[in-house]
Amino acid sequence: MRHRRRFTTQSVRKKRSNSGTLSTYQTPAPKKSTHFFRNILYLIILAALLYGGYSQKDRILNFIKSSKQAIEVDTGTASARPSLPVATKKPQDEPVKLTPIQRRIQVEVLNGCGEQGIAKIIADNLRKRDYDVVNSGNYIEKGKVRWDVAQTRLIDQIRTPKNLANTKNLAKILGVSKKNIESYENPSPIADITIIIGKDFKTLSIFKKK
Repeated sequence: MRHRRRFTTQSVRKKRSNSGTLSTYQTPAPKKSTHFFRNILYLIILAALLYGGYSQKDRILNFIKSSKQAIEVDTGTASARPSLPVATKKPQDEPVKLTPIQRRIQVEVLNGCGEQGIAKIIADNLRKRDYDVVNSGNYIEKGKVRWDVAQTRLIDQIRTPKNLANTKNLAKILGVSKKNIESYENPSPIADITIIIGKDFKTLSIFKKK
């Protein structure tokens, strides 16, 4: 029975000689040249791959960076969705402060003495004193012009305490006696106060030189 032993580097074999005796010899180990060149080839290929990857490193890094930025922008866009409006309490409406308009006193000047242009003269004087002269002309009663009024008089056309006080104040400016003040409740007056100029107009204080 034949026995064989394998070694890592060589094999031992028996051979019968011509004389009939057995002899042993060692078979040489396989040559390493083939494996060496193959390994060199692998190293060259690996080096080429590594060199090619290194040369493309900047392009790969830029691609990764741009991809990361695109993802961040996408995420930012998604997070920037408009939020639902928060219900807030409406402030209570503050009361509007109204400033009363200072209305000027409306005056009507009528000529009852027959002196030409006297109504206009008095009207111009009253406008300088900030009165609102809305009408001036001749005094007419029952459809007829009357130029026979002896004394100048004032008529309160509204008949309210305030308007009566304004009438008395105007009488003082003109120099008209309080007894020549009349008061009526006119439903549709032309002015607040009516002045009827009498023949005594020359005695009025408004014409006196200061």
